[in-house]
Amino acid sequence: MFSSVTMMSMMLMIIGAMLIVGGALALWRFASLHAKGTPVIARRLPAGDGSHWRHGVMVYSESTLKMYKLRSLRPGCDAEFARHDVTIVDRRNPTDIEAGFFAPGLRVVRIKSGKNTEWEFAVDSSSDTALVAWVESKPSSRQTREFPTDIERRFRSAYNRGRGSQY
Repeated sequence: MFSSVTMMSMMLMIIGAMLIVGGALALWRFASLHAKGTPVIARRLPAGDGSHWRHGVMVYSESTLKMYKLRSLRPGCDAEFARHDVTIVDRRNPTDIEAGFFAPGLRVVRIKSGKNTEWEFAVDSSSDTALVAWVESKPSSRQTREFPTDIERRFRSAYNRGRGSQY
């Protein structure tokens, strides 16, 4: 059979291959996400002062905000926020502990999602503006959906007004 040295070397080769694959996946995730969205340092609340912060990227779409942690091997996003559920609660300056590892100029924005989940994002001023614009430009929950017949009627009315005739 196999000697213990051969078994040990096979195990080391398997472990080495797994480390190489894991490292390649982590490098791919970091490189692909870093250029894809807005950089952020995020944490889920409640959390102690200066703890649980993770570097990541926020990717905006029409209806969702996806947050990807840079040091995660998860194939999908690590947190997802529906646009109609997100509310900006407040902003604050970093604490003394947080200022020790945050880049200068970052401020902390606390958001609440519809599931009563709160997160804090440490962002620069342009990322803060982007987040506010994304949240505030969501359609009102009171907005009613228009039926295709109403759209057609409005189009014909506007078209006929332009021609100077009555419909």
